[in-house]
Amino acid sequence: MSDHRLRLNLRSVLALLMMGILLMTTAFLFFMIFNYKLDAIQTQRILESPFLMLALFVTILIIYFMAIILLVTKYIFNPISQMKKAAEHIRSGNLNYPIEYKGANEIGEFCQEFDKMRVRLKDTILEQHEIEKRRKRLIASITHDLRTPLTSIQGYVEAIQDGIVKDQTTFDQYIETILTKTNQLNHLIDDLSVYTKQELGEFTLNLERINSGVLLNAYFNHKFMEFKYSPLNLVLNKPFISTFILVDPYRFNQILDNIIGNATKYAKSKIEIWTKVVDYHLQIQIKDDGDGIPQDVLDHIFDPFFMVNKVKDQKEKGGSGLGLAIVKQLTEGHSGKIEVTSEEGKGTCFTIDIPLDR
Repeated sequence: MSDHRLRLNLRSVLALLMMGILLMTTAFLFFMIFNYKLDAIQTQRILESPFLMLALFVTILIIYFMAIILLVTKYIFNPISQMKKAAEHIRSGNLNYPIEYKGANEIGEFCQEFDKMRVRLKDTILEQHEIEKRRKRLIASITHDLRTPLTSIQGYVEAIQDGIVKDQTTFDQYIETILTKTNQLNHLIDDLSVYTKQELGEFTLNLERINSGVLLNAYFNHKFMEFKYSPLNLVLNKPFISTFILVDPYRFNQILDNIIGNATKYAKSKIEIWTKVVDYHLQIQIKDDGDGIPQDVLDHIFDPFFMVNKVKDQKEKGGSGLGLAIVKQLTEGHSGKIEVTSEEGKGTCFTIDIPLDR
């Protein structure tokens, strides 16, 4: 026995039912007319006949039900048909098929919610694709950035093991280079750890109520010593604002490290630091006198892996393109914000904005 059976939708069933009633009523009317030999002149007899009155009533009832079917088709079956087509498109992977029905009734509201679900599903899939792309870029970028210093370290270690280094001065230079490359690796690994934990929502901050003046003086006094033998001049506009902020000291220093490190790569002669309070927010401004950032890419510098000139920056400046993305995430984790202004040929200024803990 075949499993294929005739399947009728609800609209077809109702249409067949009404056609059957209409045919039965028509047959009943013909039966009454021929049985009683009625003609148009016998109006009185028609009005007095209970069978013909019943037939007239049934005819009116059929017309009424047909009007109901038309309304049901317009306001129920058509929207359901649109949703069925939309569901089929969604099942096939096409999330761009909209539901056009916008009726101001329960079915219309249901269609609108169904369409919102479609849009949300589409956005979710696009977000997943973007996350997957970023994950692949992360793996490719980190693999490249880890391989470079590791290859360099391996080369210097093999040179020392092979006895190529004969004098103490060259040996010290090799050891210093190895230490520099090791520090670079540690920095890359720390950036990767912070970024991935924040992406997974597993990153936490150990917030403390700290005097901003004490925190900034401790950080920049140490940083000033690092710049002592640098060709760049670190200009500290003291005294720093002394007020209370709620921060994670280690991560706040990491914010400053990443911005100062970025400024060091591009500054020509100096990096300047200012502090001020605006609307109960502490603002720390870090400005370099480098070439500046083109205006058409300024809005993207906090994007993960973004570099103004990727090939040149990776080769000459180092880094993975995660530094400023981490700065943005960490600053927002402190309920603050990071802003940047830049003018080509005159330098770039980053402003860290942290609310005061009053």
